Amino acid sequence: MKVEVPLQTAHRLLAGRPVCLLTTRYRGQNNVMTLSWSCPVSLEPPLLALVVHPSRYTHGLLERAQECVLNIPARPMGEQIKDWGTRSGADLDKLDASSLDMSEGRRVGALWIDACLAHLECAVVDRFSPGDHSIFVAQVVGAWAEEDAFAGTWSVQSQVEDLLPLAHLGGSRFAMFGSEIML
Repeated sequence: MKVEVPLQTAHRLLAGRPVCLLTTRYRGQNNVMTLSWSCPVSLEPPLLALVVHPSRYTHGLLERAQECVLNIPARPMGEQIKDWGTRSGADLDKLDASSLDMSEGRRVGALWIDACLAHLECAVVDRFSPGDHSIFVAQVVGAWAEEDAFAGTWSVQSQVEDLLPLAHLGGSRFAMFGSEIML
């Protein structure tokens, strides 16, 4: 039997993409936010849709900086993911307050979070607001990944938690990629 899903949580039916840590930098201000609403929208050029609420501190920084890094974390960063998703960078420099190592972006001014599995450096090419969130269209200008974790696709067969990205299911619920099937 199928049950009706409330519209407020219907978007969770599409859950399954890796959660990201979006870093921005504008005039020396660094910030990070946990982002689960991201989606590829073009292969050529490589474009992503990054969905951010206007009330978020990151929204203003991203709007001004016009560039960012999507850092893709693994399970060992779970507590950091949760913390950065619930605290505002307007009140605290979250990157400065963490003990994690950071590196300068290779093609953009935003930081890499070194403990992450992968990094997509992006330049914002458009923004629109069809509802209560803004959609930033960002062109990927560079991408790097741990070779043991990604070889054209995520290496989910490894079953090593340190090499598996997390998917946000909603609220404080996450899942790890875990098995691969061929159809």
